Parts: sequence; C-alpha cells; structure tokens
Amino acid sequence: MSKEMMISGLEKFPLKQIVDERGAVFHYLKSSDSTFKGFGEAYYSKVNPGIIKGWKKHNLVHQHFCVPFGAVKIVIFDNRENSPTNGHFNEIILDELDNYVRLSIPPGLWYSFKCISESFALLANIIDTPHDPNESEVLPLETKKINYLWK
Repeated sequence: MSKEMMISGLEKFPLKQIVDERGAVFHYLKSSDSTFKGFGEAYYSKVNPGIIKGWKKHNLVHQHFCVPFGAVKIVIFDNRENSPTNGHFNEIILDELDNYVRLSIPPGLWYSFKCISESFALLANIIDTPHDPNESEVLPLETKKINYLWK
C-alpha cells in the first residue's frame, strides 16, 4: 500500500480565485479543460464536521470534485486489475484556501471523504452523465475489500 504515487488517471488542477472586497469568484471547470468529458449533472454534497461518506465507485462516470467552502480529506483507492497503480491509495485535501484545486476522477476508483473543517464543507461534483443509481457501487467504511482505517 503506497500513498506517494499519484493513482493512474487521477489528476489535480490548481484553480483560480478572483477575490476583492465584494467577495470572490471561484473558477471550477471549463469545457476546454483536458479532463472535461461532457456535462451530465452538477451537485453539492454537504458534509458536517467529522462525518465520513463512502466508499463509492463509479463504473462509467467521470467526476470532478472541488471544495468551495470548508475542507475535505478525500481518500482514493485503486483496485483496477490492469492499472499500474493497483493497490495504491491517495489522500488528498481539498479546501477553499490553500488547496483550491479540481480533482478529476476517472471511472473505476473507490473514494471516501471526510469533512475536516470546524464548520460544514461543500464538495461540488460535476459528472459527465446524469446520475444512474445502477451505475455505481457502494461499500461500508469498514470493509475487507479496502484496507484503510479512517481516523
């Protein structure tokens, strides 16, 4: 199990913020971005402090995560058979200040996330096709299939 190598197909992109005395504009995703696969749906997951969601895996959907409010720790696990990073984990912090990035997640990767800010966090997700509950898989947080212990 390694946490050092970036999982194959997983990409992080720094995002621009335009901040002034009136507020801010938070850039997120453009149709010209290399990982943009089309638009199907956009939504937010509100995560309360200390709460962990997951494990989930999309079999066909490309996802783009961003956190415009709060802070979230995301754990990605690669158990794809033919992947060069099979068996690897990545732990990635997304937040509105120091780690304001877009995390592009290809299909086939397991993920789980936890709110690590003092207040709730919003995790934004843009996916390339409309949500289909039959397309994804879900596992409990404690499972023998994924050897990761949330603290």
